[in-house]
Amino acid sequence: MVVFIDEVRDSGMKNKPGSSKYFVISLVVFSDKEEAKKCDQAIQRLKERIFIGKTKSEFHCSQNKHTTRIAFLECVGQYHFFHFSLVLDKSLLYGEGFHNKDSMYKYACGLVFKNAEAYLDQATV
Repeated sequence: MVVFIDEVRDSGMKNKPGSSKYFVISLVVFSDKEEAKKCDQAIQRLKERIFIGKTKSEFHCSQNKHTTRIAFLECVGQYHFFHFSLVLDKSLLYGEGFHNKDSMYKYACGLVFKNAEAYLDQATV
């Protein structure tokens, strides 16, 4: 079992213009390591095709064109995986720990892993 973790938006609590209202963290879980490897290779081939001659070579939904997002989803949709996601409305959080970016990130990771715990068997993160 292979688990990938990634976040969307910033984990800071700035509440200033440009700061995101929500913090999202997701786990993508492949039960089969070979399936994860095949998916990764397909993503690499897609990157090579889409980002030809560009220095940027990562998929960021907020920055990519609609056609690029669709191509990515069609690419990974061929593989077997499941996911867990946690969305936090930062405006509803209070307490000293939430004002520390690292503490906020660790808290969110702990929650998403706790919710996924029953489904993670000998996982490599």
